[in-house]
Amino acid sequence: MLDLALRQSGFPVSIYRLCDAYSKPFGLQSVSSADELLENADVLLWGGGGLLVSWPDMLYRAFFPGVSSEFDSLILGSIEKGICLAACSVGGDGALAPRLTPGYKERFTRAAAFMTVRNPQDLAVPGRFGIPAACFPDLMWLAGEWLPSPARRPGGMRIAFDLYPGALLRKLAPYLVPVIQQLVNERRDCQFYFLDSTNAGCKPYRGLGRFIRGANVVSHQFSDPESDFQFLASLDLLVSSRLHTPVIALQFGVPVVSLLPEGKTSLLLANLGLDSLTFGHHRILDLYRLLSGKKSLDAFLRDFRFPDILSLRAEAAGHLRFLREHLA
Repeated sequence: MLDLALRQSGFPVSIYRLCDAYSKPFGLQSVSSADELLENADVLLWGGGGLLVSWPDMLYRAFFPGVSSEFDSLILGSIEKGICLAACSVGGDGALAPRLTPGYKERFTRAAAFMTVRNPQDLAVPGRFGIPAACFPDLMWLAGEWLPSPARRPGGMRIAFDLYPGALLRKLAPYLVPVIQQLVNERRDCQFYFLDSTNAGCKPYRGLGRFIRGANVVSHQFSDPESDFQFLASLDLLVSSRLHTPVIALQFGVPVVSLLPEGKTSLLLANLGLDSLTFGHHRILDLYRLLSGKKSLDAFLRDFRFPDILSLRAEAAGHLRFLREHLA
């Protein structure tokens, strides 16, 4: 969304390793190497993500092998070439660590000329380094301005789980697999989709659909923007541990539940006053009771309180205004 917004504002943009299925429909230029990205570049802009979230180095390297060194090289190459570093709509998890880890996060943040963040709590990090910064709601609240609004599909209840085995292992929650299997067995009146939001052309399916069985179970992987958005809009409920998939679903009028979320997701929901949608380890039984009972789930969906999407969208545009002012 950031790249699309910048291009529409007249800035030439190259994106690092965005697959063709997502770059070509919007006419965006994707490059596959750091050299291509930095060639003739004036600014290296970090868009979104958990830049301000610290991870233990060994854990990060175990789950994301090679990523830390790749980003280190990219950042150091930019600094050597005198390219301006900046960040837009980045965020943390509310914890102000003495040092951002892995090291590339600290290195980028210290070198940044300016940044915008998505949570008021995040301002403490650029403030520590004396970096000009501003806070606005997550840039993805602007997605509704550019994404189509597909019609909802008629038919039975459609529930999607946006959860991943690796995340369950990190959170010591493999026990959720038999719990979800029991839910699927009980709610045969519902269609359950186990989502992988990575593109099918880039990586093989890695969702929970590999472990859950049933005639009412479907494994679904994202493939292209139009069909991805149609899928999200078709749902009656999204259960997710992620950040941006729920933000998009909410804009399509789809209620969401955040199951064992990352800290950055919990922080965003708390700032929206939606803490009640977060289900940690201590609330798994509550969630099971909610989803397994037809009356309880129907009531939850009927009474679901959506955030003020239009206000969030208007405020999120501040990221782009701040960028234009500092890039002019």
